[in-house]
Amino acid sequence: MKNPKLVVGHLMNDQLFVKSVTTSKHLDWLKQLDSEELVEFFAELLRLVTQISDGKKDAETLSVFLSEWHETALLNSEPEVLEDILEGEKELAAGGGRSWPLIKKEIGL
Repeated sequence: MKNPKLVVGHLMNDQLFVKSVTTSKHLDWLKQLDSEELVEFFAELLRLVTQISDGKKDAETLSVFLSEWHETALLNSEPEVLEDILEGEKELAAGGGRSWPLIKKEIGL
């Protein structure tokens, strides 16, 4: 299997520059993110890298960030799970379900 590639581009002076970049197999999960999520991912990543270089954040924060996005990508790869989440959100919006504080109380937390 070939190494995954990511297409990146930018617009400058009304000219579009696009290039494909080979990525690590460890980042293969990025293909599970839709285009809007990829834009959000990279915008947040660039903001975080800037904060790390300014000493405002650390590598642990980057690790958590990547882990959370990896989980999002895994959820995207399982349509049944996404359907269950949407169903649950609709049920809660319609007044169904039980609140988290009530559940915690019931189980003694």
